[in-house]
Amino acid sequence: MADTDMPMPTPTTPPLPLQRYKLLSFDVYGTLIEYKQHILSSFTPLLTRLPPSSPYRNSTPLNPSLAHCATQGDISFLKLFQQQEDRIKLELADHPLRFDEVLKEIWRRIAKTIDVDTSEHEIDAFGSEANIASWPTFSGTLDALRILQNTGYKLVALSNVDRFATDITWASTGLGSIEWAKVFTADDFGTTREDLELADQRKFEALLEFAGGSGVERSELLHVAQSLGHDHKPAKDVGVSSVFLVGDGPVWGKEGESRMAVEKGLVGYGWRCKDLREFAGIVEREMKS
Repeated sequence: MADTDMPMPTPTTPPLPLQRYKLLSFDVYGTLIEYKQHILSSFTPLLTRLPPSSPYRNSTPLNPSLAHCATQGDISFLKLFQQQEDRIKLELADHPLRFDEVLKEIWRRIAKTIDVDTSEHEIDAFGSEANIASWPTFSGTLDALRILQNTGYKLVALSNVDRFATDITWASTGLGSIEWAKVFTADDFGTTREDLELADQRKFEALLEFAGGSGVERSELLHVAQSLGHDHKPAKDVGVSSVFLVGDGPVWGKEGESRMAVEKGLVGYGWRCKDLREFAGIVEREMKS
Protein backbone atom coordinates (compact mmCIF):
# COMPACT_ATOMS: atom_id res chain seq x y z
CA MET A 1 0.00 0.00 0.00
CA ALA A 2 1.02 3.63 -0.46
CA ASP A 3 3.41 4.82 2.23
CA THR A 4 1.33 7.25 4.24
CA ASP A 5 0.23 7.81 7.83
CA MET A 6 -3.27 8.65 6.64
CA PRO A 7 -5.91 6.34 8.11
CA MET A 8 -7.93 4.13 5.79
CA PRO A 9 -11.66 4.84 5.50
CA THR A 10 -14.35 2.41 6.52
CA PRO A 11 -14.87 0.40 3.31
CA THR A 12 -18.08 0.99 1.37
CA THR A 13 -18.57 -2.75 1.37
CA PRO A 14 -16.39 -5.41 3.03
CA PRO A 15 -13.47 -5.95 0.60
CA LEU A 16 -13.48 -9.32 -1.14
CA PRO A 17 -10.38 -11.34 -2.02
CA LEU A 18 -9.18 -9.73 -5.25
CA GLN A 19 -9.76 -12.90 -7.25
CA ARG A 20 -13.47 -12.63 -6.44
CA TYR A 21 -13.91 -9.43 -8.45
CA LYS A 22 -14.88 -9.86 -12.10
CA LEU A 23 -14.82 -6.33 -13.49
CA LEU A 24 -12.37 -3.45 -12.96
CA SER A 25 -13.44 0.02 -14.08
CA PHE A 26 -11.01 2.89 -14.52
CA ASP A 27 -11.26 6.63 -14.64
CA VAL A 28 -9.15 7.79 -17.61
CA TYR A 29 -7.98 11.41 -17.41
CA GLY A 30 -6.12 11.88 -14.15
CA THR A 31 -5.87 8.15 -13.38
CA LEU A 32 -4.48 6.57 -16.54
CA ILE A 33 -3.58 9.80 -18.36
CA GLU A 34 -1.45 12.65 -16.98
CA TYR A 35 -2.74 15.97 -18.25
CA LYS A 36 -2.29 18.67 -15.60
CA GLN A 37 1.41 19.28 -16.22
CA HIS A 38 0.88 19.25 -19.96
CA ILE A 39 -1.88 21.84 -19.73
CA LEU A 40 0.40 24.07 -17.68
CA SER A 41 3.20 23.63 -20.20
CA SER A 42 0.87 24.52 -23.06
CA PHE A 43 -0.12 27.78 -21.36
CA THR A 44 3.45 28.84 -20.58
CA PRO A 45 3.62 31.27 -23.57
CA LEU A 46 0.46 32.98 -22.34
CA LEU A 47 1.41 33.08 -18.66
CA THR A 48 4.87 34.52 -19.30
CA ARG A 49 3.16 37.64 -20.67
CA LEU A 50 1.75 38.32 -17.24
CA PRO A 51 3.66 40.54 -14.80
CA PRO A 52 5.75 38.70 -12.18
CA SER A 53 3.30 39.93 -9.52
CA SER A 54 0.43 37.90 -11.04
CA PRO A 55 -0.92 35.18 -8.73
CA TYR A 56 -0.62 32.79 -11.68
CA ARG A 57 3.16 33.29 -11.66
CA ASN A 58 3.61 32.79 -7.93
CA SER A 59 6.59 30.40 -7.80
CA THR A 60 6.19 29.49 -4.12
CA PRO A 61 6.14 25.66 -3.94
CA LEU A 62 3.23 24.02 -2.15
CA ASN A 63 5.64 21.70 -0.34
CA PRO A 64 9.32 22.73 -0.44
CA SER A 65 10.37 19.28 0.79
CA LEU A 66 8.80 17.53 -2.20
CA ALA A 67 10.71 17.44 -5.47
CA HIS A 68 8.85 18.67 -8.56
CA CYS A 69 6.01 20.01 -6.42
CA ALA A 70 3.48 22.36 -7.97
CA THR A 71 3.64 26.05 -7.13
CA GLN A 72 0.95 28.31 -5.75
CA GLY A 73 0.68 29.82 -9.21
CA ASP A 74 0.21 26.41 -10.84
CA ILE A 75 -2.70 25.60 -8.55
CA SER A 76 -4.35 28.99 -9.04
CA PHE A 77 -4.13 28.58 -12.79
CA LEU A 78 -5.50 25.02 -12.84
CA LYS A 79 -8.47 26.18 -10.76
CA LEU A 80 -9.11 28.91 -13.33
CA PHE A 81 -8.84 26.35 -16.13
CA GLN A 82 -11.32 23.99 -14.45
CA GLN A 83 -13.78 26.82 -13.78
CA GLN A 84 -13.73 27.83 -17.44
CA GLU A 85 -14.14 24.25 -18.67
CA ASP A 86 -17.09 23.59 -16.36
CA ARG A 87 -18.74 26.90 -17.28
CA ILE A 88 -18.38 26.33 -21.02
CA LYS A 89 -19.82 22.81 -20.88
CA LEU A 90 -22.86 23.96 -18.91
CA GLU A 91 -23.45 27.04 -21.07
CA LEU A 92 -23.36 24.96 -24.24
CA ALA A 93 -25.22 21.92 -22.94
CA ASP A 94 -27.96 22.23 -25.58
CA HIS A 95 -25.40 22.48 -28.39
CA PRO A 96 -22.24 20.81 -27.01
CA LEU A 97 -18.91 21.52 -28.63
CA ARG A 98 -16.47 18.81 -29.56
CA PHE A 99 -13.62 18.56 -27.05
CA ASP A 100 -11.05 20.24 -29.29
CA GLU A 101 -13.41 23.22 -29.68
CA VAL A 102 -13.93 23.27 -25.91
CA LEU A 103 -10.16 23.54 -25.47
CA LYS A 104 -9.98 26.43 -27.93
CA GLU A 105 -12.78 28.27 -26.13
CA ILE A 106 -11.05 27.72 -22.78
CA TRP A 107 -7.90 29.34 -24.17
CA ARG A 108 -9.85 32.31 -25.53
CA ARG A 109 -11.66 32.91 -22.24
CA ILE A 110 -8.57 32.52 -20.09
CA ALA A 111 -6.66 34.99 -22.28
CA LYS A 112 -9.53 37.45 -21.87
CA THR A 113 -9.83 36.83 -18.13
CA ILE A 114 -6.14 37.45 -17.44
CA ASP A 115 -6.08 40.29 -20.01
CA VAL A 116 -3.31 38.90 -22.20
CA ASP A 117 -3.17 39.12 -25.99
CA THR A 118 -3.17 35.85 -27.90
CA SER A 119 -3.43 34.67 -31.49
CA GLU A 120 -5.55 32.27 -33.50
CA HIS A 121 -2.42 30.18 -34.01
CA GLU A 122 -2.05 29.68 -30.25
CA ILE A 123 -5.75 28.95 -29.87
CA ASP A 124 -5.70 26.37 -32.66
CA ALA A 125 -2.53 24.75 -31.29
CA PHE A 126 -4.08 24.19 -27.87
CA GLY A 127 -7.18 22.63 -29.42
CA SER A 128 -5.26 20.53 -31.90
CA GLU A 129 -5.26 16.77 -32.16
CA ALA A 130 -1.50 16.91 -31.65
CA ASN A 131 -1.95 18.58 -28.26
CA ILE A 132 -4.53 16.04 -27.09
CA ALA A 133 -2.29 13.22 -28.36
CA SER A 134 0.64 14.58 -26.31
CA TRP A 135 -1.02 13.75 -22.99
CA PRO A 136 0.73 10.54 -21.88
CA THR A 137 -0.16 7.63 -19.67
CA PHE A 138 1.41 7.63 -16.22
CA SER A 139 4.59 5.58 -16.04
CA GLY A 140 3.93 1.85 -15.90
CA THR A 141 0.22 2.15 -16.67
CA LEU A 142 0.16 0.00 -19.81
CA ASP A 143 2.19 -2.81 -18.22
CA ALA A 144 -0.10 -2.74 -15.18
CA LEU A 145 -3.22 -2.91 -17.34
CA ARG A 146 -1.80 -5.88 -19.21
CA ILE A 147 -1.18 -7.68 -15.92
CA LEU A 148 -4.75 -6.99 -14.82
CA GLN A 149 -6.09 -8.01 -18.23
CA ASN A 150 -4.22 -11.30 -18.06
CA THR A 151 -5.79 -12.19 -14.71
CA GLY A 152 -9.15 -12.55 -16.45
CA TYR A 153 -10.82 -9.35 -15.25
CA LYS A 154 -13.16 -7.51 -17.59
CA LEU A 155 -11.72 -3.98 -17.99
CA VAL A 156 -13.97 -0.95 -18.47
CA ALA A 157 -12.88 2.64 -19.09
CA LEU A 158 -14.93 5.64 -17.95
CA SER A 159 -13.75 8.67 -19.91
CA ASN A 160 -15.08 12.07 -18.91
CA VAL A 161 -14.35 13.54 -22.33
CA ASP A 162 -16.02 12.85 -25.66
CA ARG A 163 -15.45 10.05 -28.14
CA PHE A 164 -13.42 12.31 -30.45
CA ALA A 165 -10.73 13.05 -27.84
CA THR A 166 -10.81 9.59 -26.29
CA ASP A 167 -10.18 8.00 -29.69
CA ILE A 168 -7.12 10.25 -30.09
CA THR A 169 -5.85 9.23 -26.67
CA TRP A 170 -6.46 5.53 -27.35
CA ALA A 171 -4.42 5.75 -30.55
CA SER A 172 -1.58 7.93 -29.23
CA THR A 173 -0.88 6.28 -25.88
CA GLY A 174 -1.26 2.57 -26.51
CA LEU A 175 -4.46 2.28 -24.48
CA GLY A 176 -6.03 0.97 -27.66
CA SER A 177 -3.84 -2.13 -27.37
CA ILE A 178 -5.62 -3.15 -24.17
CA GLU A 179 -8.62 -5.50 -24.38
CA TRP A 180 -11.43 -3.31 -23.05
CA ALA A 181 -14.83 -4.86 -22.44
CA LYS A 182 -16.27 -1.36 -22.82
CA VAL A 183 -15.03 2.20 -23.25
CA PHE A 184 -17.54 4.76 -22.04
CA THR A 185 -17.12 8.40 -23.06
CA ALA A 186 -18.90 11.58 -22.02
CA ASP A 187 -21.28 11.08 -24.96
CA ASP A 188 -22.65 7.97 -23.22
CA PHE A 189 -23.60 9.79 -20.03
CA GLY A 190 -25.97 12.35 -21.58
CA THR A 191 -25.37 15.93 -22.70
CA THR A 192 -28.29 17.87 -21.20
CA ARG A 193 -27.55 20.42 -18.52
CA GLU A 194 -28.94 18.03 -15.89
CA ASP A 195 -26.75 15.21 -17.20
CA LEU A 196 -23.67 17.43 -16.99
CA GLU A 197 -24.51 18.56 -13.47
CA LEU A 198 -24.94 14.91 -12.46
CA ALA A 199 -22.08 13.59 -14.61
CA ASP A 200 -20.43 11.56 -11.84
CA GLN A 201 -23.73 9.90 -10.96
CA ARG A 202 -24.55 9.24 -14.61
CA LYS A 203 -21.27 7.45 -15.30
CA PHE A 204 -21.83 5.04 -12.41
CA GLU A 205 -25.39 4.42 -13.57
CA ALA A 206 -24.02 3.49 -17.00
CA LEU A 207 -21.31 1.33 -15.44
CA LEU A 208 -23.76 -0.58 -13.24
CA GLU A 209 -26.12 -1.15 -16.17
CA PHE A 210 -23.27 -2.55 -18.24
CA ALA A 211 -22.04 -4.74 -15.39
CA GLY A 212 -25.51 -6.16 -14.82
CA GLY A 213 -25.89 -6.91 -18.51
CA SER A 214 -22.54 -8.70 -18.42
CA GLY A 215 -23.52 -10.94 -15.54
CA VAL A 216 -21.44 -9.03 -12.99
CA GLU A 217 -22.96 -8.31 -9.59
CA ARG A 218 -22.39 -4.93 -7.94
CA SER A 219 -20.28 -6.68 -5.29
CA GLU A 220 -18.01 -8.07 -8.04
CA LEU A 221 -17.20 -4.62 -9.44
CA LEU A 222 -14.09 -2.68 -8.39
CA HIS A 223 -13.51 0.93 -9.49
CA VAL A 224 -9.93 2.24 -9.78
CA ALA A 225 -9.32 5.98 -9.74
CA GLN A 226 -7.45 8.92 -8.29
CA SER A 227 -10.16 11.56 -7.88
CA LEU A 228 -11.92 11.46 -4.53
CA GLY A 229 -14.74 13.82 -5.48
CA HIS A 230 -15.45 12.59 -9.01
CA ASP A 231 -14.90 8.86 -8.42
CA HIS A 232 -14.58 7.59 -4.86
CA LYS A 233 -17.43 9.58 -3.35
CA PRO A 234 -19.95 8.60 -6.06
CA ALA A 235 -18.66 5.01 -5.89
CA LYS A 236 -19.48 4.98 -2.20
CA ASP A 237 -22.88 6.56 -2.88
CA VAL A 238 -23.86 3.64 -5.14
CA GLY A 239 -22.20 0.92 -3.05
CA VAL A 240 -19.28 0.13 -5.36
CA SER A 241 -15.92 -0.90 -3.90
CA SER A 242 -12.94 1.13 -5.07
CA VAL A 243 -9.15 1.44 -5.19
CA PHE A 244 -7.62 4.87 -4.51
CA LEU A 245 -4.50 5.58 -6.55
CA VAL A 246 -2.56 8.37 -4.84
CA GLY A 247 -0.62 9.00 -8.05
CA ASP A 248 0.62 12.54 -8.48
CA GLY A 249 -1.82 13.89 -5.89
CA PRO A 250 0.96 15.00 -3.48
CA VAL A 251 2.58 16.99 -6.31
CA TRP A 252 -0.63 19.01 -6.58
CA GLY A 253 -1.17 19.45 -2.83
CA LYS A 254 -4.00 16.92 -2.46
CA GLU A 255 -2.98 15.50 0.94
CA GLY A 256 -5.33 17.78 2.86
CA GLU A 257 -8.28 16.94 0.63
CA SER A 258 -7.51 13.23 0.95
CA ARG A 259 -7.40 13.37 4.74
CA MET A 260 -10.58 15.44 4.94
CA ALA A 261 -12.47 12.99 2.70
CA VAL A 262 -11.53 10.12 5.02
CA GLU A 263 -12.24 12.01 8.25
CA LYS A 264 -15.69 13.10 7.02
CA GLY A 265 -16.59 9.64 5.78
CA LEU A 266 -17.06 10.82 2.20
CA VAL A 267 -15.16 7.90 0.68
CA GLY A 268 -15.02 4.17 1.31
CA TYR A 269 -12.19 2.77 -0.81
CA GLY A 270 -10.82 -0.59 0.29
CA TRP A 271 -7.29 -0.22 -1.12
CA ARG A 272 -4.91 2.72 -1.35
CA CYS A 273 -1.91 2.38 -3.66
CA LYS A 274 0.81 4.68 -4.89
CA ASP A 275 -0.03 3.95 -8.52
CA LEU A 276 -1.51 1.37 -10.84
CA ARG A 277 1.74 -0.60 -10.90
CA GLU A 278 1.52 -1.12 -7.16
CA PHE A 279 -2.09 -2.28 -7.37
CA ALA A 280 -1.30 -4.67 -10.24
CA GLY A 281 1.53 -6.10 -8.15
CA ILE A 282 -0.84 -6.72 -5.23
CA VAL A 283 -3.28 -8.47 -7.56
CA GLU A 284 -0.52 -10.57 -9.10
CA ARG A 285 0.79 -11.71 -5.72
CA GLU A 286 -2.67 -12.53 -4.41
CA MET A 287 -3.55 -14.52 -7.51
CA LYS A 288 -0.40 -16.62 -7.07
CA SER A 289 -0.90 -17.26 -3.36
